[in-house]
Amino acid sequence: MKRSKSVLSLICCYLSVTVFLATGIFGLSFLANYQRGVQYIEDLQQTDYQNTNAFRKEISTTLNWMLRDLSWESSGSSSETAYGTAAIEDGTEYSDVVWSNSLRSYRIVTDPYSYTVFDRLNEDSARNLLYQAGTQDNNRSHTNYLTDTSLYEGALPDGYNFRLVFDGKKVTITKDGQTIDLYGDGFFKSDSGMWDVPGYENTTEDPTHANLRICLVARAIPAEAVDGYSSLYDIAQSRPDTLLFLRVWAVLLGVAAIFLFIAILWRKERKELNRAIAARTKNIYFDIKVLVFALLVIFDLTLISTSIIPNLILLLVSLFGYYLLINDIRYNHLNYKHNWINHMLHRREERRLLLESKMPLERRLLDRWSDFLKCETITFAVGLFVSVLSLGFLLPFTILLMIYFAHRYNKQQKQLAADLGRLTTQISAVHDGNDTAPLLFPQDSDLHAAARQLNEIERGISTAVEEQVKSERMKVELITNVSHDIKTPLTSIISYIDLLKQEETLPDYVQDYIKILDEKSLRLKNMIQDIFEVSKATSGNIELQLESLDLGKLLRQTLADMNENIDASPLIFRVDIPERPVMITADGRRLYRVFQNLISNALRYSLEGTRVFISLSDHGGQATAVLKNISKYELDRNIDITERFVRGDAARSTSGSGLGLSIAKSFTEACGGTFTICADADLFSAQVTFPLNP
Repeated sequence: MKRSKSVLSLICCYLSVTVFLATGIFGLSFLANYQRGVQYIEDLQQTDYQNTNAFRKEISTTLNWMLRDLSWESSGSSSETAYGTAAIEDGTEYSDVVWSNSLRSYRIVTDPYSYTVFDRLNEDSARNLLYQAGTQDNNRSHTNYLTDTSLYEGALPDGYNFRLVFDGKKVTITKDGQTIDLYGDGFFKSDSGMWDVPGYENTTEDPTHANLRICLVARAIPAEAVDGYSSLYDIAQSRPDTLLFLRVWAVLLGVAAIFLFIAILWRKERKELNRAIAARTKNIYFDIKVLVFALLVIFDLTLISTSIIPNLILLLVSLFGYYLLINDIRYNHLNYKHNWINHMLHRREERRLLLESKMPLERRLLDRWSDFLKCETITFAVGLFVSVLSLGFLLPFTILLMIYFAHRYNKQQKQLAADLGRLTTQISAVHDGNDTAPLLFPQDSDLHAAARQLNEIERGISTAVEEQVKSERMKVELITNVSHDIKTPLTSIISYIDLLKQEETLPDYVQDYIKILDEKSLRLKNMIQDIFEVSKATSGNIELQLESLDLGKLLRQTLADMNENIDASPLIFRVDIPERPVMITADGRRLYRVFQNLISNALRYSLEGTRVFISLSDHGGQATAVLKNISKYELDRNIDITERFVRGDAARSTSGSGLGLSIAKSFTEACGGTFTICADADLFSAQVTFPLNP
């Protein structure tokens, strides 16, 4: 009984939520199309279908389509227009009836209007809407009624009470013999349910309509079309059908309210059922649940029908899937680790461990020692027993067998030791970068797999080194060629800028432009030269002139050459260079560039009013030059500012290229020294170290 209550409670909850959710969707749809919804409600209040907004819209649309087709026809777009002369109505043949559906056979295939509104009206076998249309000279060239009888004036056919006549400018409508005021104040309002026809003061008059004449006559009570389709009959039938649907839906809402009450009453039993269902769905992989959710969303978005019944079925099916997913999240939470991929990876890891656990090196050595002890023990025990039985005759054989086992074990251990020695020697050679032949061990060797893996590592390293060397060589060649190709036009640009600078008759603003061009071209020239030099230095292709030089003297010379810029800066320089010679071996031109870049960086990026410390010391066989300054930009310790085109702060707007420190590091290392950077908060420190000459 308890299980039945839980199932019934779940079904009641599911059905009630479905009905209320569908009601909410209908309500939102009504709000989203509020104007159309209001007009639809107004139509439901009308007992005469000709007083509905839907009827006005249908007649207006039909009239406008007729005007479009007649205008198209009168423009001469068709190569030939012909009409049939035979028709059947009530079993009688009328040779003088004009049918426009014969137009379809004569229109050009590429014509977008090959299927006209006249064709659609002719498909209505009930003739709920009669029409006559044409020009002023022949206003009945298109009709689904007798051509010898005019619909434009006089009495209407039996069963018809509505007539619309278009005279080339305006529309006149009569219903039950009474003229309808359709224009009102003469201005068309799209949201007021007015007739959307020509003749309003705020609509554009089409000059091609002046020669056109149209008459539409509608039945008072539309008949069902046995063949074809009748829009007027559907309009008349929509009111009773909709009212019936609303009554049925009201009953459904009442039943849903009862179901909801039952679901609330038996919510405890339903909760236990939800837990049981969640226990089943817990074992389903997380990625499968995500896939089901995605399929449900795609299903809802792509299969929505305009009919109500299919939508309800769709809602019932999809809601059940959503219920299972929500119930699973509620009780099992988002256990994303329980997925098919993790399961497969776990199984693969188990298989790998199983295979590796069969014969690892440690296990083989332990098994070998265990086998040796077992052989020796069994041989000794059995041999002792047999020797006692044979009065010592078989004792020598027992001893020889034990010696054989010991010799075999010792031989295997010696082979293992030799293989270990070869393996470690090969590892050392690979570590030192020496070229070695592949290490080949027998198939039954304990280290066969390790040797094979080491050979693959060595081949991979060799391939990587070759690719890197090739890449660096191609990089240097590319930079060299590009630099050379850029230098030629850049030299011409600089030369012409120099010629322009010598012109004295140029306006001041042109002189300013020339000054900017001069600065930017020189900066580009220096940047190209820097890129070329740093690339050569990092690739090892730089030409060096190593000589013994005094590092202190080089530092003083660099400071003297830059003294003008130092004096003009708001910085205070503190220099500590010993008077004694500090001799090192390096390329003086390259090392001069190193310190020039460091001092230039200090002048450019130091905080105004702070001190810059430059010191040189020699101790421990090393000569160390240190430059320290306080940066006016916040330094990011997570980036390496010695890399090319990298700045200490991305927000800098100065003209630096980001190559200064990279050049300094490359030149220092090329000369045999070490270059290090240290950033502690805003304190920037650069250190250049060289071994002292003996």
